[in-house]
Amino acid sequence: MANEKERQEPTPSVRETNEVGAILTADDYFKVVRKTNTRPAFWKWKDVKGTLDRLAEDPIREAERRFCTLVNSDTEELTGASPYIFIGIQLIHPGELVPKHRHNSVAIYHILQGKGYSAVEGVKYHWEKGDTLTCPAWAYHEHMAEGDEDTIMYVVQDMPMLTAGRMLFWEEPAGQENIRHAVSGASPSWSVTRKDAK
Repeated sequence: MANEKERQEPTPSVRETNEVGAILTADDYFKVVRKTNTRPAFWKWKDVKGTLDRLAEDPIREAERRFCTLVNSDTEELTGASPYIFIGIQLIHPGELVPKHRHNSVAIYHILQGKGYSAVEGVKYHWEKGDTLTCPAWAYHEHMAEGDEDTIMYVVQDMPMLTAGRMLFWEEPAGQENIRHAVSGASPSWSVTRKDAK
């Protein structure tokens, strides 16, 4: 029945160059495509830790994690620490779980403080200060902090590269119905746990 209805409705059709279809000469293209170089960005740990300390006082927020992101403003709309690299610092209180989720960005977790485990595709990797774990793209994973001190994770991902290509996908919490395409207009938010996801 739905297929019959679809056949009856006219399909939009385009026969001329549209409003987003620019045509540039080589000279014009290479003027536009050249970007300013990024300067080295530098963050003092005391400043990062100050932000984490403020987050630590709050209950877990809508995204079910406490983290801050280190952004070099020279990366402009890419919003990375460098044009294609994301750096996040995540804090997890003892006994807290960052629920199972996945994204098509690769993630590298380095443990600055604390102990616990990350379950990646059902396998638990037990970590402590100084350990590093890589999480492949689109692998389900969750993090559990154990012990008696906060866990602080240093997280590196290739999210800016994927967002530049409009290719970042996120599923949180786990469930096919929660997959989000991280482009404006495709879905209200990157996570259905957020109030702005409705």
